[in-house]
Amino acid sequence: MAKKHITGEDGKRYVMKEKKPFYKKWWFWLIIIIMLAIAFSPGKDKTKDTTITKEETVENKTDNSKKTSDKNDVRKSAEEQYNAILEDYTQQIKDKTPILVDEYNAEAPNNQDGLEGLAELSNEKISSLAELSNEGISKMAEVHLKKGTGKYEDYEEWATKLTDVYMDEATKITDAYMSSAQ
Repeated sequence: MAKKHITGEDGKRYVMKEKKPFYKKWWFWLIIIIMLAIAFSPGKDKTKDTTITKEETVENKTDNSKKTSDKNDVRKSAEEQYNAILEDYTQQIKDKTPILVDEYNAEAPNNQDGLEGLAELSNEKISSLAELSNEGISKMAEVHLKKGTGKYEDYEEWATKLTDVYMDEATKITDAYMSSAQ
């Protein structure tokens, strides 16, 4: 934390501590790094013996339709899980936002640190939503690794949907900050 020295109207010198916004804190970036590591980590070992006998070729031809339907079932299962996570965390974020806005509005009048104090308070409330969003995105990354299609784009599509919900709800806290800062 940086310290800022200010001389008040009464001639006394005050020390103000400035807190970093949540996106400049170490734990936020640690979560981002972990999510990226999960997203880009290699999956299961896909190498296998390429020696194929004539009998195996015949079996493979007859099993192609079964494998195609199995892949579709896995994909459907992954999509259902992504959707369930999206719905769950969307609801949690939307339920928590009005509570955080109310907390902000209740705490803002007690602020003694001017606009910086209000911004810090707003960032704390937004950080709570970010933690929920990151938790949901981490669960989506687990689905991607365990049951996903192997395409990063599929995971990214679902994670972006949850991020959009987070951003929309975080705006409501920012709006409360803007109203109190005037």
